[in-house]
Amino acid sequence: MRPTTPIIDPRTFQDLVDEAKRRIPQYCPEWTDHNVADPGITLIELFAWMVDLLLYRLNQVPERDYLKFLELIGARPEPAVPASTELTFWLTAPLDETKVIRRGTEIATRQTETRPEITFTTDTDLRIRTPVLRYCILARQKGGAGGDSYQYEDVSARLGWERAEIMVFQEPPAEGDAFYLGFQENLAGHVIRLNVRCETLRAPNINQDDPPLTWEFWNGAAWAPLLPPSEEVNLLRQIEPECAELGPRLDNTRGLNRDGRIILIVPRTCALYELRVDNRALEACWIRCRAARRRPDERFYDGSPIVHAFHPESIGGMVMASHAITIPTEELGRSDGTPGQSFSLLNPPILPRRTDIDPPETVEVDRGDGQFERWIEVEDFSSSGPTDPHFVVDSLTGEVRFGPRLREPNGQERQYGRVPPKNRLIRFTHYRSGGGAVGNVGRGTLVVPKSAQDLSYVKWVANLAPATGGRDRESIEAFKLRGPRIVRTREVAVTRSDYEILAREASPQAARVRCLAVGAPPETDGAAPRHIRLLIVPAVPTRDEKVPRNQLELPGEVRRELCRKVRAYLEERCPLGTELVVSLPDYRWISIRARLIIPARPDLEAVDRERRHQRIRDEARRRLYRFVHPVTGGPDGNGWPFGRSLTPGDIYPILQAVEEVRYVEEVRFRVVTFDADGSRRIGPDERMVRLGDTEVACSDDHEVEIIEE
Repeated sequence: MRPTTPIIDPRTFQDLVDEAKRRIPQYCPEWTDHNVADPGITLIELFAWMVDLLLYRLNQVPERDYLKFLELIGARPEPAVPASTELTFWLTAPLDETKVIRRGTEIATRQTETRPEITFTTDTDLRIRTPVLRYCILARQKGGAGGDSYQYEDVSARLGWERAEIMVFQEPPAEGDAFYLGFQENLAGHVIRLNVRCETLRAPNINQDDPPLTWEFWNGAAWAPLLPPSEEVNLLRQIEPECAELGPRLDNTRGLNRDGRIILIVPRTCALYELRVDNRALEACWIRCRAARRRPDERFYDGSPIVHAFHPESIGGMVMASHAITIPTEELGRSDGTPGQSFSLLNPPILPRRTDIDPPETVEVDRGDGQFERWIEVEDFSSSGPTDPHFVVDSLTGEVRFGPRLREPNGQERQYGRVPPKNRLIRFTHYRSGGGAVGNVGRGTLVVPKSAQDLSYVKWVANLAPATGGRDRESIEAFKLRGPRIVRTREVAVTRSDYEILAREASPQAARVRCLAVGAPPETDGAAPRHIRLLIVPAVPTRDEKVPRNQLELPGEVRRELCRKVRAYLEERCPLGTELVVSLPDYRWISIRARLIIPARPDLEAVDRERRHQRIRDEARRRLYRFVHPVTGGPDGNGWPFGRSLTPGDIYPILQAVEEVRYVEEVRFRVVTFDADGSRRIGPDERMVRLGDTEVACSDDHEVEIIEE
């Protein structure tokens, strides 16, 4: 019969004896006789028997005491974590002045009869500026196509001409030719409409519906494509009629062959760049347009387009938002003047308090003259003196506690933290409440403004990408399972498993962690490695369908923040001198082609037969998506193992279990890669896919063929 109480210490009598024997050479090297007849071994067995009795009694404690033990060592269930996403605000008309959408603006989903609304609030102010085009630089490829050197020409003076003639590429154009547009201020998080006047049909040789042009921005480390993922572009074209008219590349100039407009969605990771031209350092927000084939058989320019004018306009902006509601100033009550008093906030759970905003999220105490003093939140009162204005907050329950007064061993009493004076009003400036997996809403669902702020100049708002990262508060069962790991690591990273456990604790976005160590023998988990590389697979809400790339690869700012948070958390807990690198793994996107044989049903009509095939096909694809999944896939359901190859033997049992499938005739794999501009390339059929140590398998689109036999 399974025990109903938790096992705190699983060691047995024999485990204790063996552990003591292993320590003999270390402490008593002269003791060489370890037989059971030796008196020393008898003493070891006697003490092991006594300790075994203690462990037996310890393992009989009820669940309440077990949870209390965890609380005594500082362990608490993990609170709910809010989902986050990027909101796009589209304006009714181009700006002629800076517009500010304040932090805390609330946007919600539509309320239905079965689902309540879910509210998100913006994390920071969104300032939408009027773009000022300052520079125009032409970059001519030297040494033929594919070279790495450029000749720059500054044609900024022509921007003010009534009808300038700017030949944007050399004649004839070479692959890699580009022109740079430099804006006076950083346009990170802006939606820019670039109105372009061009010479008509100057370069007709190209495919004008899909020209060999790539718009790019500087993200602080490299040039990256401006065009968002195709899923976001498709949604944008559904919401905004102007984008639907511009086509899938948000450009109707037909390769700079006619007057038109180009929508440039500048990510929030855009950074200023210093471009050196003629020994001058020109710092600006640079956006460049580069001429290059995306496919080997693509037609290229036989002549350079000529542009007469560029007229940029701001028509929107992006800002991050979190699943939370902001609670304004809340009065907690009046102090009774005693140590250790506590108050309760009305809307738990409470999200982590922000102190980088004005005013910060904190407690204020009345000074007695109508002015309020801001107090400081601490994790505990161990370092607080009697005059320190400190308090602690329990994020789960919303309890606000002030410092206690304790009696020291010498009989004296010591106050930990200041006591609010009697009858003084105590209030919380403001705080955020929310979180949970319910916030992982789909793309295009956050569309209803709820804030009292005037948004009459906003045409619409939506999240072009799904919200991710939301997680419910930790259950008691999960907390009990995590308890032994807390005791084991003791907040110190020594072994590989320690690094993986602590990295998952550092951020709720870290669903899986792989530790690669250099400097310790691979067969010894107890050795302390010197060089650590951590590969983090982020949490994703998608389970039974294709996981979007942006959920796994994460936008640049979100990825850097996740890596920074994990690295900072571990640097406080790993040995000095440890070199720590945190990054995402290398994803191998795999498309599976399978042929399934099912029993023939001649009695079915054609429509019913097709429905039957579609049902079996959908179920097979659902099982494949769930199995080849980086977070919930694999043989044990804990995510596809790092470095494990994918073979037909893994897939046959998955498909064979589909209802009505007689047998699986064939399984083939195809590796899918993506170019810099997001275009998809499908490799040839393969019998198996081998993965490296830093690679993890992900599902791309799967193809299932159904044959009746």
